[in-house]
Amino acid sequence: MKGMSVFPAEVEMLLCRHPDVHTAAVVPAADPSKGQVPVAFVTLRQKDAVEAAVLRDWARESMAAFKVPLVEIVDEMPMTTTMKIRKVDLTARAQQLADDR
Repeated sequence: MKGMSVFPAEVEMLLCRHPDVHTAAVVPAADPSKGQVPVAFVTLRQKDAVEAAVLRDWARESMAAFKVPLVEIVDEMPMTTTMKIRKVDLTARAQQLADDR
């Protein structure tokens, strides 16, 4: 993100404004040219309601370009015993997504 600050909570809040998104969790992934890129994992209100590419395009219209995350739709989030999203469990998958693009 080359010196630009991206706050995961801000991107999560924006993604949750999409009518098909139930929850969102954003974690960083290392990127050789940008330093880091945001990666969003989202659950949907209804299965198959929208595709990840559609959410990314929607995000592109709703936020600054450097904040637009890579998006992966998941069936459920990894949760702690206190029902908080375990973002640490998402970081390896986020890096894999960033490396594969």
